[in-house]
Amino acid sequence: MKPVPPLIGQIQTSIERHKSGMNRLWPKYTLSLSKTSKFLLNAQKRTGNKTSNYGISIEKDMVKKGAETYLGKLRSNFVGTEFCLFNAGENAKNAKGTDDLREQLGVVQYETNVLGSKGPRRMKVLLPMVYRDGNVRLWKSKEDKDSISEVFKSGQTEDLMFFFNKPPKWNEQVQAFVLNFNGRVDKASVKNFQLIDEYDDNRIYMQFGRVGQNEFNMDVAFPMSIF
Repeated sequence: MKPVPPLIGQIQTSIERHKSGMNRLWPKYTLSLSKTSKFLLNAQKRTGNKTSNYGISIEKDMVKKGAETYLGKLRSNFVGTEFCLFNAGENAKNAKGTDDLREQLGVVQYETNVLGSKGPRRMKVLLPMVYRDGNVRLWKSKEDKDSISEVFKSGQTEDLMFFFNKPPKWNEQVQAFVLNFNGRVDKASVKNFQLIDEYDDNRIYMQFGRVGQNEFNMDVAFPMSIF
């Protein structure tokens, strides 16, 4: 869950989506290292939630909240335009104090696409500030007004890092929007993206894309973590 060390560069991982049998309604995603297939994480859609809600675990089989192997969750808002990433702590209603209050680890925001499904999606990623020594600004909020998304909305960005997806370019030859993944992605998908910041659009902090019906590649670098 710590940021990838700056000198390592990108860590190449692969994701397999499981949607058959019992996983049809609650799909599971398995993350592993691309070169060695070493298992890293599982994420599974949780039952009994009104919005998309995924538990994330280092357990190979079951993703169970409360287990020692449970790391946290990804939760969407009602319309699916914003996703919040939390560690395994308690929410503000159930936390007894700040010690067991959950940390907010990141926010993903999607903008409504005026071109519908034919055009590329636009997305922002907000992270608590990560310093060069690997320390991360601890973000715990008891009230909504102190959450990452609300603080960013108010213009207070000194404790935040901000990323967005690199705009793809239209390719006349293939009649599609394309990005250069240097061989790591070979299937067209609206899910394909590369994250950049406002300073250098050639520096890719994270990239994700389809390589099969239920297979994807994801590469991450500092200041992102595997989680």
